[in-house]
Amino acid sequence: MKPEKLIYTFTSIATHYDVSWGRGTPTIGVDLTAEIAHRHGIPVTWIVNPGSIPALGDRIRGWHEQYGDDVVLLCPLFGKDIMHSKDELRRTLQDHWRQLAEAFPWATTKVAARGGIYNEMIEVLEELGFEGMWGYCYDQVWWDGITHKGVPWGSWYIDSSRYKVPHSGEGKLVAIEWTARDLHQSFHSGSPCIFSTDPNDVLRAGLCTGDDIEYWKRLFDDYLLNTANNETVFFQQQQESHEMERTDAFAVWSAEDIEESARMMDRFFAYVTGYPVTITTLPNAVRLYKERNVTTAPSYMLTRDAEVRPAVNAYTMTLGGVGLGPFPETFFYYDAQCQMAFVRGECKPRLLRNYVGQWNMYETFEEEIPPMFVTRYEKSDSRIELMFEFDYWKPIPFGLTYWDDLAGYEVASSEGLTEAKKIQDKLVFLRLNLTGERKKVVLTMERRT
Repeated sequence: MKPEKLIYTFTSIATHYDVSWGRGTPTIGVDLTAEIAHRHGIPVTWIVNPGSIPALGDRIRGWHEQYGDDVVLLCPLFGKDIMHSKDELRRTLQDHWRQLAEAFPWATTKVAARGGIYNEMIEVLEELGFEGMWGYCYDQVWWDGITHKGVPWGSWYIDSSRYKVPHSGEGKLVAIEWTARDLHQSFHSGSPCIFSTDPNDVLRAGLCTGDDIEYWKRLFDDYLLNTANNETVFFQQQQESHEMERTDAFAVWSAEDIEESARMMDRFFAYVTGYPVTITTLPNAVRLYKERNVTTAPSYMLTRDAEVRPAVNAYTMTLGGVGLGPFPETFFYYDAQCQMAFVRGECKPRLLRNYVGQWNMYETFEEEIPPMFVTRYEKSDSRIELMFEFDYWKPIPFGLTYWDDLAGYEVASSEGLTEAKKIQDKLVFLRLNLTGERKKVVLTMERRT
């Protein structure tokens, strides 16, 4: 585990509203959120719009000087803020960013934010020199009007003509999650909105309370462990400022719920800052990603059951249920071509999402898993040799896993693979491509002397 490789960011929506559940800028919620984060030295990335910039400008400028707070821009939405016109979107974005830059002149890395994402938005953001897009929701369907099922987790380069798919080459715009998800429970339960780092979601689900954040701690520990497998692991967390305020203008949650959320955040911030992780803002995280990666970086995540069960209630049942659990260790992987999930002890993926050639963003990109035959398996105290064979199958990106106690073993040679990577002494991940012809894959591992 290498904690400094984990990049932690905390973001808060702090925009001006004129909707049924809120009117104005939630300055009380902003102040409470800032107080909790700054108590632990955590810089906040504020999502602002032209309505909230004048109301929050002095606050944010002061917090920038003292704590390093930063800002990103809420992106106008077709059919809600503007007409369905790229020209209008371009003009509006240019004007809104001008207002942001005048108020916060240090904001030179342009990052936009919105849960409703579509191709035209990504195309215009690229044209205007934006570098990051916050708001992707891993595996989410319908909730909050957002359906992103099929996208990767974490951060990756977006294909501007296929907003749910990683760019196949050198992208311009970095995707950022709305808030980090529990990959393990999201996959096995089918309810990603329950298992997240959003305070209100886990409070409603009975996973955390103001006195008990064990679930969040275990989830964070899982991300920390995966710094052993990755150059960088991103852990993004968000809480809306309007959900931290109970006034005549904003009344989403009760005073008791807000107090519980505040205590949960206070405890979790203390936990995060107890490790030598990299704590920064979204614009800095985007710059870091682009400095380290010219193309989408593969992600390798070995996950474990947190062993904390949510409550069965109207909220959790509405979102699809809590799942029975506990569930076995599961390995998740994605790169620019595919996404896969492997359950402990299984060679073939339970889930394969193929990004190559996809054009319909209403799809989830799932592929049928091809048959595979193990035609050689030899294991001794000093050597492991495996041969996998495939018959004719359509060309697709693919992968296999071999689960075993691999302490002391290293990959010695391979055939028919693009990568063979040992993960935490528990499995070896094999990345390959099926070409439409018969294929043979050979892996040899030898024990270090």
